[in-house]
Amino acid sequence: MQTLDSSVAAAQLADRQAAAAAFHNARHAAPVATAVAARGERLVLRRATSHDAAALTRLAQLDGAPRPAGAMLVAELDAQIVAAVPLDGGRAIADPFRPTAELVELLRERTGVLAGAARAGRLQRLRPHLRLRVAA
Repeated sequence: MQTLDSSVAAAQLADRQAAAAAFHNARHAAPVATAVAARGERLVLRRATSHDAAALTRLAQLDGAPRPAGAMLVAELDAQIVAAVPLDGGRAIADPFRPTAELVELLRERTGVLAGAARAGRLQRLRPHLRLRVAA
């Protein structure tokens, strides 16, 4: 059984690891964003919505893979979806006729950051209910 002190320490460690991962991902994302900007394209990373169903189906057909189910994160270049990664970590789909390897890597890193933020968010909701007991 974990003590409250060890639970709080583990939570702080998880928060710091998530912050470090976000910093690391931001540093590595810069070359991709710079390359896209140099080509004059507009890059957008976002969660897929129900309006993206047709575009994701087309993308899966181009990639020759089944369309992943569930929530997805997509990369758009100039308002066209060119890559998508499931938030649960499944197989990515991408346009094979465009250079998307770095975009897929960027999407995977972003899903990791989002997963870390979700864990940290759950902890933030629990913190008001935790009581700190000082050992005598």
